[in-house]
Amino acid sequence: MISTLIYIRHMVCVKCILVVRECLVELGLQPLRVELGEVEVLGPAETIDWARLRQCLAAEGFEILDQQGAQQRLVGAIKAAVAELLQREPAALRSGHFSHHLSQRLGQRFAYLSSVFSSTEGVNLEQYVVRERVQEAQRLLRTTALPVGRIANFLGFSNLSHLSRQFQRGTGVSPSDYRRQCLVKAES
Repeated sequence: MISTLIYIRHMVCVKCILVVRECLVELGLQPLRVELGEVEVLGPAETIDWARLRQCLAAEGFEILDQQGAQQRLVGAIKAAVAELLQREPAALRSGHFSHHLSQRLGQRFAYLSSVFSSTEGVNLEQYVVRERVQEAQRLLRTTALPVGRIANFLGFSNLSHLSRQFQRGTGVSPSDYRRQCLVKAES
């Protein structure tokens, strides 16, 4: 189920909840939850007529709070979900597969999650996930003796050469050279 959270200023009593719910229904939105200061409606954010919603709420003395705050929280939830997948099920982050996991976990369409993430972070979600996987590969190369091919498989890269390309792009060195550099530093 895809839903959108909306934060509303000046909701202070039970009557406010009823008035806001009425406004949402009047605009054809389906409120799932209406609480003081926070509303959850069914459907993705891009389907909401934000101008009409602002106008309707303003007529009743309410104001939509900055959506950037909500977007920052969503980006934090995305990063937490990626970190959890990286720790629990790293192969699920394989290109093209993680979108389903994120959508399901966060209850939003992947296109919306990706759009919010890109506009907030300045990098697209796929690039972020690759960067996180490369950083995990760096950690494994530094702290384990696992062969590079096993690390590639463990982290969901399609093969060793895929990991090597992404690793080289992200760090400027190959995984093998990186491990050698770490060993030399450890010995000195």
